Amino acid sequence: MVQVLDGAGTTYGTGLPLELSGEDLATLIEEFGQAVVDRVNLNAGRVKPSLSVDVSAAVNVYRRDTRAVTLQADIRNLNDRLNVINFASLFSGTAIGAPRTFSVRLRFDY
Repeated sequence: MVQVLDGAGTTYGTGLPLELSGEDLATLIEEFGQAVVDRVNLNAGRVKPSLSVDVSAAVNVYRRDTRAVTLQADIRNLNDRLNVINFASLFSGTAIGAPRTFSVRLRFDY
């Protein structure tokens, strides 16, 4: 009997505050790129909210007594959204979330 296991999850961030000391928009775009600067609300002084949708599915291909073979596939950031976590922070710099990633795992239990 083949058993399918699946799951989904989301990660949402409201956006961290930021403090910029006199940098103009052209300088920020040159340093970080237009796509990253577009994910920052400079007027409000906050990074725009981030959202990542993740899905996972696994199939028990074989199972008998204490032996099993499981195939699992995961997709992270399914929506492939550019997520800026932190922007131009004095201590941690600029943090960008990972783009859409796929992974497959084959597991043997014996």
